[in-house]
Amino acid sequence: MISINNVIVSGSDSAHIDSAGWKLINLSSGEVYFSDKEINYNDEQLFLDLGLSIQVSQPFYPGDSLATNNGLLTSYSAFSDSSSRWVSGVEDNNIPASPSNWIRSGQYTDQDNPLNNDWNMPNYAFDPEEAWEKIADGSWAPYILCAHGIQSPEGPALNSLSKQQAEMADLASVDIVMTADKTLWTRSMIIEMCNDDILSEGGVNRFEKRFGQSVDKYGNPAPPGSGPSTNPDDPNYISETGFGWFPGYVINVETGERLNVVFGENSFLVGENGRDMLFNPTHNIYDFMQNPLFGGMHYVYILNHKTLSFSTQGVTLTYDFPAYDACAFFHKAPHLYDTLQPNPLPPGVYMPIIYSTMMYVGIPLSVEGEEWLPEGNDWKLSIRTSKPYRRYYSTPPASEYAFADTMNSNFPVYLFNTEGIATTQYNAAKAETDLDLINVVPNPYYAYSSYERNALDNRIKITNLPQRATVTIFNINGTLVRQLTKDSQETFIDWDLKNFAGIQVAGGIYIIHVNTNEGERVLKWFGLMRPPDLNTF
Repeated sequence: MISINNVIVSGSDSAHIDSAGWKLINLSSGEVYFSDKEINYNDEQLFLDLGLSIQVSQPFYPGDSLATNNGLLTSYSAFSDSSSRWVSGVEDNNIPASPSNWIRSGQYTDQDNPLNNDWNMPNYAFDPEEAWEKIADGSWAPYILCAHGIQSPEGPALNSLSKQQAEMADLASVDIVMTADKTLWTRSMIIEMCNDDILSEGGVNRFEKRFGQSVDKYGNPAPPGSGPSTNPDDPNYISETGFGWFPGYVINVETGERLNVVFGENSFLVGENGRDMLFNPTHNIYDFMQNPLFGGMHYVYILNHKTLSFSTQGVTLTYDFPAYDACAFFHKAPHLYDTLQPNPLPPGVYMPIIYSTMMYVGIPLSVEGEEWLPEGNDWKLSIRTSKPYRRYYSTPPASEYAFADTMNSNFPVYLFNTEGIATTQYNAAKAETDLDLINVVPNPYYAYSSYERNALDNRIKITNLPQRATVTIFNINGTLVRQLTKDSQETFIDWDLKNFAGIQVAGGIYIIHVNTNEGERVLKWFGLMRPPDLNTF
C-alpha cells in the first residue's frame, strides 16, 4: 500500500499538493518504507529486498504547457463483440471552413478569416500538438476545443464565451458506455441543433431545449398537458417536453460518480431521425449536395460536476451542477435567477455559464448494414487524463468532517499486490509454453547466413533454448545426421551444417528434434548448400 505524506492538509478539495513524500506499507509484515525524495521529483526508488521498483512523480493538469501529451494519458474504445462494430462517428478533419473541422486543436491561423483558426489562436494554442484531436479517431473531443456556432453553423460549442469560462484542468477520466440494456440508460435533456429557428420544430433556437414531447425508453411520447413527473418510467419524467434517454451511461472514474448527459437533434433533418426524441443517429455524413447531415446531429455532451460562481448586478450568482440527477438542475438552470432585480439575467449571460460545464462532446453515427444497439454488444470509450495528486471528492465534506481520520486525511491511497507477477525461479507451466519459442534461423537457408565467419563456414542457429538441451538432426529419411548438446547459460547453439563425420550435409529438408527437461519440440528446416570457394585463399 502506498500513501502520500502531505505537507498541505485542508478540508477542501482545492488543496494543491506542491511537495509531499510517500511511504510504502507492507500489509503482511507491517514494515514501512519511506521515499527518499518528494513527489515533485520524478524519482525511481529500488527496494531490492522486496524485488520492487517504485517511481512516483507529480504530473501537471490537462492543458498545462508542461503536461506530457497535454494531459491525455490514453483513450481507447472497444466493443463486447469486436466482429460487429455498430457505432462510429463524425471524424474531424483539418480542412479550413469544412463542417467536419469541428475539433479546433492545433496552431492553425487563417489571416484572411479568423473564424477558421484553431482555438485561441493566434494567441496561445490550448492543444498545440493536437493530442486531444485523436480520441476515437477524432469523433470525440473536449468541449473547450470544439468549434463554436459562430465559427461553424454545425459547431458543437455554444460560443467562445462558454469556452473561455471552461477549463482544460477540469477534464476528468471517464468511461462512456452505450448499451441496449435499458436499465442502464441515462435520462437526458435534448437540445435543438438546427441553426435556423424558422426551420426547427416549434421555432426553437439552437442549443435550447427541444420542442418535442418527452419520451420514455420505448419511445412513447408524453401526453400533451401532462406536466412533469417524478417517476422515471413515465415519458414526462422531469419535463413534459424536451427529454429522452441516452442509451448508456457515463462514469467519472476519478470520483466514481455517474455524470449527466445531454444530447442533440436537428429537428429539420427528419429523414435523419432528427425529430423523434430518440438517440438513433443515421450513418449519413453529407447529402448529395454536400450539406452536412452528421447523422441527424445527435451530438452528445458530457456534463461535469462542479460549482460555478459569478458576480453581476451587485450579487453573486451560484450554479451548483451536480452529479447525475437526470438533468434536472441543467433543465432549471436557465431560470434560477428569473426574479433577479432590477432585471433578470439575459441568455447571453447564463447560457455560456451553463455550457461551460460541458467536459466532452461526441458526434456518434450508426454503421451502415449493422444493427443499432445490438443486444449483448456494448460499446465503451475510455478516456484517461493526467491529474496531480490531490483530493478528488464527489462532494467536498463539511468542515466538521474535513479532518476525519478515514485514511491519509482523505487523500488517495493506492493498494496493490504482486500476486501473479512476482518473479519465480522456476515455473513448470511457463517453461512448457516457452518451448514454442524455440526456433531455427535462418529458415530457409539459401547458401548463406550472417552468422558465418568466413567463406568456408556454413552456420545456422537453434535459438531460445533453456540451459540444458539436446538437439538431434535427422534427414527426411529418418537417418541420424548429427546430435548436439548444450549445458550453458547461452540461449542458442550453432550447427555448422556437417554430419558426425565432419562432412557438409546435402541440401534438402531436415528434421530437428529438441529435447529439454521441460519437454520436446520438433522443427523442420530447409537448406541449399553452396560449393566451397577455394579461390578466396
